[in-house]
Amino acid sequence: MKRTIIILFILGSLVVNANAQLYGQFKIIGKIILFADTLKAKNTADMQINKLKNDTNAIRIKRINNYNLAICYMAKNDIDSTCFYLSRSIKSNPDYNRFILSDTDFESLHSLPCWKVITDKIDSTFLTTIPNATKPKLAVELFHIFIRDQYARGYGLKYLDRNTIHIDSINLVRVEEIIKEHGWPTFTMVGKVAANGAFMVIQHSNNQIQKKYLDQLLDAAKNKEASAESVALLQDRIAANETHYQIYGTQVFQMKDPATGKLSKYTYFPIRDEENVDKRRKEMGLIPLKDYLKLFGIDYVPGTKFRPPTFD
Repeated sequence: MKRTIIILFILGSLVVNANAQLYGQFKIIGKIILFADTLKAKNTADMQINKLKNDTNAIRIKRINNYNLAICYMAKNDIDSTCFYLSRSIKSNPDYNRFILSDTDFESLHSLPCWKVITDKIDSTFLTTIPNATKPKLAVELFHIFIRDQYARGYGLKYLDRNTIHIDSINLVRVEEIIKEHGWPTFTMVGKVAANGAFMVIQHSNNQIQKKYLDQLLDAAKNKEASAESVALLQDRIAANETHYQIYGTQVFQMKDPATGKLSKYTYFPIRDEENVDKRRKEMGLIPLKDYLKLFGIDYVPGTKFRPPTFD
């Protein structure tokens, strides 16, 4: 009985990342990013600074060194130098901007004037990627919501394992207010990244909220104002929660071993009409199921998936 209860708990807390390929990229990046706490503990900040400044690898300097230098100076509590190298990182590699906003090493900067300068630069850079957005201010807000949602789940530079429920509650209240005022945030309104922020908040809410906004998401997708991938993810999430089966194979999860307390390898919910799943996935702009599941370490063998327990 205890095992069933644990399984039920995990099944009710599906783990899925709509940007699984991006998640894999983030995990790789995370392996070469420094941690301020580690530098402090080992008293190696100065050594790392010298190493980074003398690095002659042009690609490495462009992509990572400014960011890591900021972390090194943060470990030394040199605020001016930290902010200087963060500003350089924003300019030299905008792909790291979302990391800056979520990296716990920089939390102590959040109340300082330089942080406002940094976040303004990040927001300005983000807006250059969506020059035709009709609601740029809303786009910036949803961009930050997207970052909070994703990084609270560890899909980024540093793993944040606290306050996820609190963050989700705050995000959901605001996204519902936005939808009530503006309708579903569309690509035209806020661009794809920000629109995905609204979707992620709904995707990570409860079943009642998911069903409440499914039709609005469907209508947006029909008008090419939301992604078909998002529709597939939300439909699968609802179906898996209600029937323990899915349509597109997007929902993966882990079970906890009651003996060790550790999470198992990823597995996935059974798929209805599995023979045609890749045809349906292609229609929704999804990669083949075998390739998708491989991102979670699952070797896909049709017909051998985990069967959920019977719920009496």
